[in-house]
Amino acid sequence: MNGPVNGAVNAAVMGGGGLTIVYDERCAFCRRCRLWLAEQPAHVPLRFLAAGSDDARLRYGRHPWLAEELAVIDDTGRAWVGPDAFVVALWATRPYRALALTMRHPLLRPLARSFFHQVSSRRHRPETGDGYQTVSCDSCGCAA
Repeated sequence: MNGPVNGAVNAAVMGGGGLTIVYDERCAFCRRCRLWLAEQPAHVPLRFLAAGSDDARLRYGRHPWLAEELAVIDDTGRAWVGPDAFVVALWATRPYRALALTMRHPLLRPLARSFFHQVSSRRHRPETGDGYQTVSCDSCGCAA
């Protein structure tokens, strides 16, 4: 995992740029994660872009991951998708950089991948009544 994190360091910090986080705005959990991430003190500027927005389609429409996976893109256009995007997003935050650097270790990378996929596979579940899902199945398009 040295590549994703070190690439973000070089492009975002040395280049003076930031990171754009492309998230699924149809998913209540994704929206909450976006708000949580926006509240974290960050080492680099973070911008958020709804995957279904016209801007996202204009910028990244040719990418197959658009609206299917979490994506983080640096100002040079380098993209991290799925679990790597998760780690790079954590790397950008002050409180969680050490965790992200730990997760890049080859022995821990499978755990980071597994965690991300477990969380991601549940993101379009119907409302639970406890505030964790605030959109209905009709609006998120899930099959539940």
